[in-house]
Amino acid sequence: MFPVSAPSAFRAASLLTALACMALLGGCASLQTGQKKKNQLTPAQEQARLEHSFYRSLPGWKKSVHRNKALLATASPENTSIEISIAEQRGLLLVDGAIAMDFPVATGKKTHPTPTGSYTILDKKKDYASNLYGKIYDVAGTVVVQDADSRTDVIPEGGRFEGATMPYWMRLTTSGVGLHIGYVPGRPASHGCVRLRKDVAAEIFDRVKLGTPVTIIQGPSALPAPSPTAPTTP
Repeated sequence: MFPVSAPSAFRAASLLTALACMALLGGCASLQTGQKKKNQLTPAQEQARLEHSFYRSLPGWKKSVHRNKALLATASPENTSIEISIAEQRGLLLVDGAIAMDFPVATGKKTHPTPTGSYTILDKKKDYASNLYGKIYDVAGTVVVQDADSRTDVIPEGGRFEGATMPYWMRLTTSGVGLHIGYVPGRPASHGCVRLRKDVAAEIFDRVKLGTPVTIIQGPSALPAPSPTAPTTP
């Protein structure tokens, strides 16, 4: 075995150190690249974000519905999710994380607040009536309790309880909270459910399934942030 001179040993050690640094830097660069890709929106998501941003800059947008027709054309029960903002009284239909619809909702009043959290759709029925809230009629068919609660209000002898209709029912909890058609006045107005306009409910109903994720938050919607190099206006 030949002896290794001190200069040669020094050069070998330096080479090994340089190679290790290159490998470390390469790993860091790969990590940064991967993180950038993870945070960057796809072209479709970025276009949807721009269109939605422009929509929310228009006067009167809170009373209207935003529809991204291109995304809605690709929406299916397999790629959709829903987000509801109590603070904004708005809902978002997301397709693969991009905003396909932005629509007004009416959540629960202070006496019957809509619970926040992460849910999935447990049941779907186009024709549904509440077994908790509705009207109470007397034997002559006259309404005696306009906003009745079947658990606490007394039905007169010979009278009946008639549950409030909730078309396009999409159940979120076993305690009776769900999404359905109802009066949407631009403020909290329900007994805890999320009310939708008729046209909106029909569009969403056909694009979700049992198991579709639904997130209800108290604050404003967590809208997608722009990509680093994306323009700020459409």
